Amino acid sequence: VVVSQLHRSPGVFFSQGQHANGTILYSARIIPFKGSWIEFSTDINNVMYAYIDRKKKLPVTTLLRAMGYESDKDILRLFDLAEEIKVNKRNLKAAIGRKVAARVIKSWPEDFVDEDTGEVITIDRQEVILERETELTEENIPLILDSDSKTILLHKDAEVTSKYGIIFNTLAKDPSNSEKDAVNFIYRQLRNAEPADDNSAKEVFNNLFFSEKRYDLGDVGRYRINKKLSLETSLDVRVLTRDDIVEIIKYLIKLVNSNATVDDIDHLSNRRVRTVGEQLANQFSIGLARMSRTIRERMNVRDNEVFTPTDLI
Repeated sequence: VVVSQLHRSPGVFFSQGQHANGTILYSARIIPFKGSWIEFSTDINNVMYAYIDRKKKLPVTTLLRAMGYESDKDILRLFDLAEEIKVNKRNLKAAIGRKVAARVIKSWPEDFVDEDTGEVITIDRQEVILERETELTEENIPLILDSDSKTILLHKDAEVTSKYGIIFNTLAKDPSNSEKDAVNFIYRQLRNAEPADDNSAKEVFNNLFFSEKRYDLGDVGRYRINKKLSLETSLDVRVLTRDDIVEIIKYLIKLVNSNATVDDIDHLSNRRVRTVGEQLANQFSIGLARMSRTIRERMNVRDNEVFTPTDLI
């Protein structure tokens, strides 16, 4: 007997829970048709984390960096949080007493000779000159001028900062400084091992949510995400996009500031019917996948014997 089933529709769901100390925590979960689940949630220290497949936890800003918003500047610009000023003596003097919103980083190329091959390799080195939230003083100014930074970012007024405080808190917890750091960090979280090289780490990250083979929101999922976040993405795009993730984070921040509402899981608009056909199709695809696996194994076992397809199947 096959019974149709009501289950949670693919899409994005916002919910809230309560911590033991009474703090209300908000979370957003993206449920795909097939692929890894990703969940964003806030914690009691007002930091936002992303959980991949309910196990691996990383700061949201690390995820944003891995998606190509590489520097603090890009992330703050996404949420329109900081004011950029050109680095010169006059501007810096005028800004004394204000706080720095992004790390001031000095980068320089360093050459060294690879002992095995004798090649000269150039590596980009980075050093953090000023941490975030440092107040500008007379003493800091020469340091910033030395760092060869073209511009620095300063906090905007207090009201904006307090609304988006969660982003600053998350940046403070973020171990990475560049896209490469972030992708490698995510790889280590997922695989518990060092990546062989930067490309393999990038590939593992892209396969999670941005590869059509591994991830599918389905028409329903894409339609519902567009509707919930008022996006205009084409219905043919069935993988996650950068905009989806950024909009979900913005919506969560609205929830934290009580400017939006959470979803009701039991509401029928958040469910869909899995009909008999779909469930049978799933069973078949599982069966065929198993069969193809056993056939491959048998082919490996019998090396040079002559055999016909029927022997294998």
